[in-house]
Amino acid sequence: MPVKDPDIYRIVEKIGDHFQNNVSNRFIRKALVVLELQQAEWDRLENLTAKTEYYKQQGFQFDELYEMVLAAAHFIHQARLKMLPNIRGMLAQGSTDQDRVLRDMAAQNFGVNLAILSDLINELYLKTTGLDKAAHEKKRPVFERIPELKELGKLLVNE
Repeated sequence: MPVKDPDIYRIVEKIGDHFQNNVSNRFIRKALVVLELQQAEWDRLENLTAKTEYYKQQGFQFDELYEMVLAAAHFIHQARLKMLPNIRGMLAQGSTDQDRVLRDMAAQNFGVNLAILSDLINELYLKTTGLDKAAHEKKRPVFERIPELKELGKLLVNE
């Protein structure tokens, strides 16, 4: 049963816009190579942040949404561990002086932008679980069948 909820689409659009403009922009994108994510997680993250029109037509499956949420949570966790402590130095390599101010702003705001992304992912998760429970009143909801989701809070919170 595809999920075609307007609130889900709204949250996904916000996630995509924020990710493209603030987390994976032209200054930060080159530093993302240090993240240790499997290709499947990169693909799910791309599906979440860049393919809104496709999903507006097709809808989402609950398991698909949860996999995207988990991929985004792993991304956030890895970025906090591997990028945040050294972001200024990572971005300084290979950039021109004319981009210095924008690059410094991107580095300075990276932690805040990860926190905003984390909040948006959590909002998507909470909305999805609410719809999941409503759609599966007589059966066990999909999120209860995905044990990795129990770790979601740890991945999203800056520890």
